[in-house]
Amino acid sequence: MSPKQCCSELRRRQAGLSIVEMMVGMVVGLIASLVIMQSFSSSEAYRRNISGAGDALQSAAIAAQRLDLIIQEAGSGLARGGQWVWGCKLLANSSGNAVLPSASAYPSPFASVPQTLRAVPAAIIDGGEESDVIITMAGDSASGNKGLAFSSASGSSLVVQTPTIGINLKTSAAAAAYDLFLAVPRKIADDPGDCRIVQAANTMTAPVMTSDASLGLKVVTFSKVIPLNTQTYGAIESSIYEKSPAAFHLGLRDNPNFTMLGVNSDKELVQYDLLKRVDTQVVGENIFLVKALYGLDNGVGGDINDNAVDEWVSPSKWTLAKLMDGKLATQQDIGRIKAIRIAMVVRSSQPIASDAPMTSIKLFQDLDSRQFSRTLSSDEQRYQYQVYEWVIPLRNMRTPPNI
Repeated sequence: MSPKQCCSELRRRQAGLSIVEMMVGMVVGLIASLVIMQSFSSSEAYRRNISGAGDALQSAAIAAQRLDLIIQEAGSGLARGGQWVWGCKLLANSSGNAVLPSASAYPSPFASVPQTLRAVPAAIIDGGEESDVIITMAGDSASGNKGLAFSSASGSSLVVQTPTIGINLKTSAAAAAYDLFLAVPRKIADDPGDCRIVQAANTMTAPVMTSDASLGLKVVTFSKVIPLNTQTYGAIESSIYEKSPAAFHLGLRDNPNFTMLGVNSDKELVQYDLLKRVDTQVVGENIFLVKALYGLDNGVGGDINDNAVDEWVSPSKWTLAKLMDGKLATQQDIGRIKAIRIAMVVRSSQPIASDAPMTSIKLFQDLDSRQFSRTLSSDEQRYQYQVYEWVIPLRNMRTPPNI
């Protein structure tokens, strides 16, 4: 091969890619990158949707269980004294300071709750476009709703005429000295009077626990007066013990349930203790909205006084001011509350990409005039929502009152 032919062959070997070949390669690579990125984006959106739905389901399960436990207990230990208890003005102290009525306004999200409260098994405060506030009151006593007649010379002790009070089998005899009682007057001419939450003092002689076969539990026989912890929970006013008073056993100090439930600005379902024994607790996260209705046994659409829900009523119609007006006639209305219907909207923890975002939320769609609709803002539409609705019966409100 001549030198000229050798150089020509070498140039052909070093020629490389043409501009056309390079452009074709770049286009193919770009298309492949776009396909990969689109696949990844779709996969990530799908993963977030699935994760958001799972988080919402878990949050709903936790919050719903807590609501069930609290609301189903409403009225426990108090229902059989309805004609004396419901509507009475609640008085309670904590370490010498008044907690009921509250000396100051309640914190958010309970700012709309009045500082003076009256005894009810369950009540709802309408939140308008935002979440409602639910109030429940219940004791936790093995003596089961029975009011104990008592007398007192000074308001600092109870002389219980009924000799026994049921105590849970897991409770020691000494622990009974710290139980709470609700003292109410029974001889009232018209409207409900004041009622005070009091506590047995730890100076009480430890009672003797004996088995009661008819009750299937142990009872405590008091052979002496029950001194009260007046330094912490206050003494009984003369307006109570001078009017044939009764004491309703509420159980050990930490067990009675005087609670408010609401949704704060961080979209957390929070529980507030009206007796201020514990700080506010978070019981559910990513709770966007909670609305509630009263289930009334009032004869509208059914038979009255048959312990079945005849009508679902909004708290905007059946206001808290109506339930807590302190009138004798209102006691009968309070006794008609047999269930609470809950609608809870759970929100995903992260924004979700969607071509068709939810623009509004509708609740209680089967109730026609009781339906609730909430329009979502542009920022709220970035999230995924799930609606849960269920009915919580107030089992204790099926108990007939004492005559």
